[in-house]
Amino acid sequence: MVSVKFWSVNFVAATAALALGATASANVVSLSQTFFNSSSSARTYTYYQYANVAGGAGASVMSGSVTATVTDLNGNGAALGAVGSLPIYTATVNDVAVRTLWQPFSSFNVGQFLSQSTAPGAFANEVIPGGSTSSDALLGIVLKFTLSAGDTVSFASTFTVSNVPGPGAMALLAVSGATGAGRRRKR
Repeated sequence: MVSVKFWSVNFVAATAALALGATASANVVSLSQTFFNSSSSARTYTYYQYANVAGGAGASVMSGSVTATVTDLNGNGAALGAVGSLPIYTATVNDVAVRTLWQPFSSFNVGQFLSQSTAPGAFANEVIPGGSTSSDALLGIVLKFTLSAGDTVSFASTFTVSNVPGPGAMALLAVSGATGAGRRRKR
């Protein structure tokens, strides 16, 4: 009975250590947006999606992804393209680009009255340039692309920044685990 009680105390200490390290905090910008080009010629689009991050410690790693589905609505095929040599997806922190996807991107074409999805672009657990975000930051995704006349494109995209466990939290977790293991062996 004593070992069970002691084990629960270690579990509480370990949970507190994880909470102190803010390991579960993440800040996300997520978008799901459809664009319809109702004009008679190809159009260039620039779309911004932002999320404010307030309070807490700054984040130090980032992840993101983008995919698109292009649909021909007028029977002459559809094309999604980049604007010159610019990337289609740009992740930003405080309006400063920190990561891009789909660069270079020449074009993605679908046939008459067809709909097709692109291969996703993604990055995961990369260190944020400059080390970390501030505790109050503006996270964003910028999409910049061209779309053929009379067609649609739907984007699904994310940008996440998160904290990694601090060394103090990891040390506390290790000490509580070692103490519990030592107490169980003595019994």
